[in-house]
This record gives sequence, C-alpha cells and structure tokens, in this order.
Amino acid sequence: MRQAARRFGAAYRTLALLVLNTLALLLVVELAAGLVLAGRESSRTQQVQAFKDKMLRLEYYYGQDWSAQYWDEHMQAVDRWQYQPYTLWRTRPFDGDLINVDAGGRRAGPESDCTGDQTRVYTFGGSTMWGYGAPDWGTIPAYIQAGLENACVVNYGEMGFNSTQSLIQLMKLLQQGDVPDVAIFYDGSNDVTGAQRNSQPGGHFSLEAVAPAVESALNADAPKPSALRSLVTNSAIYRLLAGSPQVEPNWALPPFDAALVDGVTDVYLNNLRAAAALADEYGFAFYAFIQPVLPVQGEPANAEQQMFLWDMPGGLPELFQAVYPRWQAAGETTPHLH
Repeated sequence: MRQAARRFGAAYRTLALLVLNTLALLLVVELAAGLVLAGRESSRTQQVQAFKDKMLRLEYYYGQDWSAQYWDEHMQAVDRWQYQPYTLWRTRPFDGDLINVDAGGRRAGPESDCTGDQTRVYTFGGSTMWGYGAPDWGTIPAYIQAGLENACVVNYGEMGFNSTQSLIQLMKLLQQGDVPDVAIFYDGSNDVTGAQRNSQPGGHFSLEAVAPAVESALNADAPKPSALRSLVTNSAIYRLLAGSPQVEPNWALPPFDAALVDGVTDVYLNNLRAAAALADEYGFAFYAFIQPVLPVQGEPANAEQQMFLWDMPGGLPELFQAVYPRWQAAGETTPHLH
C-alpha cells in the first residue's frame, strides 16, 4: 500500500512538474507573441503618422495653424463606429476642438439644433458632406448655414455613405415625424466606388466584411464561439499565428460589363426619384448634386491631384468615366438633379 502511494506521489509530482513547465513555457511564448504584436501596432502607428504627414504637406493644409490638430483629431474620430439599423454604421460621439460628433452621430455645425421656427435644411451624403479634411466650421453644411438667414442646417452626412444610405437616413427621419423644409443630397462618388469594390450596383463599403458576419449570426449551423474558444482566439499566440483575416473585395475591372454600368447609373437615379417622391408627399424641397471627382474633371491634373489619382484602385477612374456622363445627361432633364 505504501509502495503504491509512493508511486502515485512520484507520478503526481512528475505530472505537476510537466504541467507547470508547460504553463510557464506558454506564458513565455504568450509574452513574446504580445511583444511581436505590440511591434506591429507600433508599425501601424507609424503608418498613421505617415498619412498625417502626407496630408499636412498638401498645399491647402501647409501653413494652416489648425491643420496638425485637425488631423490628430481626425484619426481618432474616424476610427470610432457604432451600428445603426439599415444604414449599418455611424460615427461614434466625439468631442474635440475641431471635430465634434453628437450622440446621434451627426457632425456639429454652427447651427445644428433646430428647436425654433427656422427653415430646417438637412444635408445627406458621404465623407465630403460629413467634412473629411475640414474642421466643423469648414464643412459644406457650415458654408450653407453661413449663406442663409433664419435657417438651421443639420449634417446627416456620414463617412462612406452612398445614395442608398442617404435615402434610408431620410426615410428614418420621416418615420420619426422629423420632416425638413429642405433636403440636400450630395452623392455619386461612393455609389461608383462601392459598386466597383463589390462588382455589383448598390454595393456599400465593407460589404465583404459585413456579409459574412451577418450570415454567421443568422445561420443556425454556424459555429457559436465557446468560452474556451474565445480564450484561445483572444490570446496573443493565436492572433500572431492566425494573422489578421484578410477579406478582399470582389473588384470589378475594365472592360466593365454593361449591366454593371447600367446598374450603377440606375440605382443612383432611382434613389433620387424616390427622394423626390418623398419630398412631394411630405411637402419639402429636394435638391441633389452630383459630387465632382478628379477622373472626370475635364482638365489636366496638377501634381497633387495626380497623386490622388495614382492612389485610386485600378479600374475606378474608368468606372467614373463610364457612369458620370450618364448622370450628367440625366441632370439636363431632371429638375432636382444638378
């Protein structure tokens, strides 16, 4: 009996030593993996700084006393997203000196609280309407506000939004009984870019990441994460070995299928037609402006413009050149389109 006990004790000590050594080794490897990942994060920080330096060298920003602070705030504000029904995302609230976003995800402006009897002007669009690269006082809605009397202008633009998302945002406001006096759409660029990224008309940004996430959540046979799996997948070792998942868009490349060009053209014009019908039904004025883009500006690009053209995904300038003339032609016979 004693001999068996001694054998058990020796085996237990051996097993305990093996387990302890294994855990110690895993801890060392985990710490090493964490250091490697921290190095990668430092590299990302360097990339962010390189982007900010690039923007600060542009002619418009060079020498502006607010430029450096703006791009510091910008790189914080645009990395903060929250889910919104139907429109998918919205910028999280942000409180800065040059960029301010309220609890509803709306970019601040000189007069964005329509509580009186002012004429209410609601603006919709993507990053250009939101004010990418501009302080609160330099956005398109802010300039509209400056040119109007007894009016309040609310900025419902959002980073990456296309005309479908603008239309849905307008519909959501009408559902709440919030009817503007004037609605302004400033779209076009993201309709083309989203379609090219996904090879489908009406495609939105990040579709390649959103679609798998939704399908995984809705399908009954999709694996549900367990506590152990979550522990493993959140470890530095796993993240280092697995790497960041790369979900590539399904880029459309020239020569483009006629159905793609026709579809991008029609989705945008049909969205404007629906917005105009809502304006007639609810009694507000509606204006839509096609956002100008470099590939169809009609004049030679300067050095800075050429830099941005080179940064565009392959095929995107050609899709702009295929779609924009059709929209411009439609504008000649469509009262609300400019």
